[in-house]
Amino acid sequence: MRLEERRKALEEHETNIKRCIDFGISENQRNIVFNISQASIEMFSIYLIGKNLITSSTDFGHRIFKKSSEISEKIPFDFLNKPKILDLMRKIEEKRLLLCYGKRKAEKEVKEAIDFWNELKQLAGEYNEKK
Repeated sequence: MRLEERRKALEEHETNIKRCIDFGISENQRNIVFNISQASIEMFSIYLIGKNLITSSTDFGHRIFKKSSEISEKIPFDFLNKPKILDLMRKIEEKRLLLCYGKRKAEKEVKEAIDFWNELKQLAGEYNEKK
């Protein structure tokens, strides 16, 4: 996917996250966490592209962030805040599995996912800088 398409996808996911939060966190837990997960993949990819660590054609499936072995294989290179960023990506994936499937969970769980997303944006949010 081209960089500009990634930015557009990220913007769309962020719009959906905000809209769902405004309509109610408990009522929209699946949509919120799904969009956080997808947005985190786009933002992470844009971040790495900006650092010239991957090409725009590199794609990461959300499932790789569940296993340390897959992360090590797909992301062997170093970058600023790597351990923290990858930990947040793992936590977001865990929340996706918990909140997107099965019965509804406590609002606290969704708020934790939102917190992880906001923290990830602080660390890897360079996507706002159009290059």
